[in-house]
Amino acid sequence: MVTEAGRFVTAAVKRRREVAPIVACFYAVRALPYALDGAHDGAGLLLQGRGDCLAKSELMRLAARVLQIPGRYACWLYLLPDVVPEVAELPSRLDVHRAVQLRVGGSWVLADATHHPGLRGTGLRVCEWDGRHDTQPAYPPAGPVLVEDVAEDAVGQAREQVRLWTASCPGDVLARWRSAYVAWLRQHE
Repeated sequence: MVTEAGRFVTAAVKRRREVAPIVACFYAVRALPYALDGAHDGAGLLLQGRGDCLAKSELMRLAARVLQIPGRYACWLYLLPDVVPEVAELPSRLDVHRAVQLRVGGSWVLADATHHPGLRGTGLRVCEWDGRHDTQPAYPPAGPVLVEDVAEDAVGQAREQVRLWTASCPGDVLARWRSAYVAWLRQHE
């Protein structure tokens, strides 16, 4: 995986020589379509070219590692966006989002490359990054921002909240929402 990440970093930096290498990597990760039906990890994202926040944050962290920049995962509860009407049928809209924080200039800085430019103007936030300051979060937090390695219990509790409501949700309702959301995202790739 390190070799694939190294190739990804090299290509990203060649495409955007005018910015810092980590910023070039941010924009290369952001350019890959956000997709629930795509990859769920960095290796899969490199193969499929589309993926969810888990995949995008992992690839961003791998790119930072290649550039010898410390990284860590941050996550938080958020409300699923109401971009498809099927979301109203769900018993809850809580989900867990994951992004990456990078150690830049002596501070941990959020670099959330989740949403690709095709989602601009849809109600989903497409982030910009200067390499020095936090991006806005792709999804507004509905609770505290948690660092995975530091707040493992709280992260587990957040994920359990989501697991419980999805387990209690009728399968057809969840499937209808997921299918509609996946189709909506595909329209914006």
